[in-house]
Amino acid sequence: MNRMARMAGALAAAVGVALLVTPSTTANPGEGGVPAGLAFAGTVYAPGSAKPAALFDVPDIEWPPPGVTPPGHSADRLREFAATMRTHLDTAFPAVVPEARDLSWIEWGAEHPGEIVDGQDYLTTFSVYSDEIGRTGQFFQIEAPGHFTSSPRDQCAQEGTVSCSATVHDDGSLVLDWLVEWTADDRVLHIQSVLHYRTDGTMVWVEAFDYDPIFDGGEGPDRDEVALTVDQLTTLATDPALHL
Repeated sequence: MNRMARMAGALAAAVGVALLVTPSTTANPGEGGVPAGLAFAGTVYAPGSAKPAALFDVPDIEWPPPGVTPPGHSADRLREFAATMRTHLDTAFPAVVPEARDLSWIEWGAEHPGEIVDGQDYLTTFSVYSDEIGRTGQFFQIEAPGHFTSSPRDQCAQEGTVSCSATVHDDGSLVLDWLVEWTADDRVLHIQSVLHYRTDGTMVWVEAFDYDPIFDGGEGPDRDEVALTVDQLTTLATDPALHL
């Protein structure tokens, strides 16, 4: 199951809403990608037309890096990571997103909040908050070294990609700025992602939206722009305290 499918399942469990996920483009956690279509409460979300990866100026790097294998963390160790990151984000997130109020968190997990098992090697969560426009959410996915297998170019080639660019940092890591477009009935919606490919094989993926991704019947309004800027997302994704 891919990340978007896991996200939908996590939200369903968290808010008690039945979400239908159609067959996805990838099969296993860590592979990245987006689903072929996503339905929330009867509304079908379909990706826009993909652009070939060759159209984007993104380095063709091997991922994960040679010789890096997943650590196979125990569930107890993953819970320790989750608790440490949650404590850190309680102060770090408001520092990056000062407009956020009424901040809360969906419990760290995988396909479902709180679901953590031996060898999982990734964790996901959502921040849920309000700003002057209304409520929204922001997604985190933390991948242990070697667990995430989708290269930057693989991500850019996914269906629905509108834009995709990469910046190589002085430490050799790569930050991918990736915008995906979806249609929902007469709505055109966007997911802005920033992925930090770190030299040790860690990958941190964060997302913001121009709609409220918490589908519990109390959604905030759609927005003219994605709730967070690329700079804000980059600061969150490159935070060294987020790691497994």
